[in-house]
Amino acid sequence: MVRLETSDGRIIRVDFGLLERSAVIREMCRVSQPESDDSGKEYGNDEDYILPLHGIRSNVLLKVLLWAEFHKDHEEPAWVQKISPAPEEVELQTHDWDKEFLRDEIGSIYDLLEGADYLDIRWLFKLCAQKIALHSKRPMGYLRFRRYLQKMPSLVEFQGLAANCQNLDDEIGNSYHTAAKINGKLHGNFYPLAARQAAK
Repeated sequence: MVRLETSDGRIIRVDFGLLERSAVIREMCRVSQPESDDSGKEYGNDEDYILPLHGIRSNVLLKVLLWAEFHKDHEEPAWVQKISPAPEEVELQTHDWDKEFLRDEIGSIYDLLEGADYLDIRWLFKLCAQKIALHSKRPMGYLRFRRYLQKMPSLVEFQGLAANCQNLDDEIGNSYHTAAKINGKLHGNFYPLAARQAAK
């Protein structure tokens, strides 16, 4: 077991097997291997010994561990070792579980990308990079007006708004009809009077 301390001060105890994909963890564990004195007694293997991971928060590390748990017995895809793998190749060889795992807010994907980079887990890092690259290619029009689309009223709210508009329209119509009648009376009274005065 390995005990890890994250940047927000949490201690997470985890099976080393889940983190053997991390070059950083492997190296830290190698350097901190227990040593023996002349009598054969080991030291440096204290349970209180903790590997500090001050470049990653606990919520991100837990997501990395979840991903590592799923892929614990899986072979790393060939595209992971390529410098610039084709997006189509990555997409075809990406497990449906990974696609669902990365179905999250883009800010969370950025955090996961940074965590994978900090731990030097190439597979997860490149999956996150692929997701961010695809997100950046979304139509600018959608991205520009997304905040407005999110504020659109629901169907119930829209129906209520339409009913209010209809009531307002009826009120305006009634007011207009009343005004027209008054106007007609005024004109009816004015024009005969004007005609009589002209005849004089």
